Amino acid sequence: MNKPFLFILIAFALFLLTSCLQDDDSESRIPVRYTVIVTDKITGKAVEKAKVELTNEVQSAQSLSTNSSGTVIFPSEESYVNQIVVTKDGYFPKDTVDVISNPDTALSVILRSISIFLVPTDTASVDSTKK
Repeated sequence: MNKPFLFILIAFALFLLTSCLQDDDSESRIPVRYTVIVTDKITGKAVEKAKVELTNEVQSAQSLSTNSSGTVIFPSEESYVNQIVVTKDGYFPKDTVDVISNPDTALSVILRSISIFLVPTDTASVDSTKK
């Protein structure tokens, strides 16, 4: 066999293998429903009207605002790597990444609750180690 033909054959085989793996992965994906709870780090009170953005592994973003109890619930997301960014005037932005590495295939939906504490910007000069 000549080298160019062998290279094309290997490349085609890798393409088919990759396609098969992606199809198997998408069929076994379990939807994930996120509940995000946002509270003030200093007072412990719920932060109302904070912007919570959920971005999945293909960079598709959803943005919602917290209710009066500082909670937001995102509809089911079929992604196992999600970034959550929370912003609110008067607070430092906060972000986190949630990775679900080994889902239980017996479930029909994965429920994830994430608590995020926002630090008010006016506390930046306060040294919390002094009493």
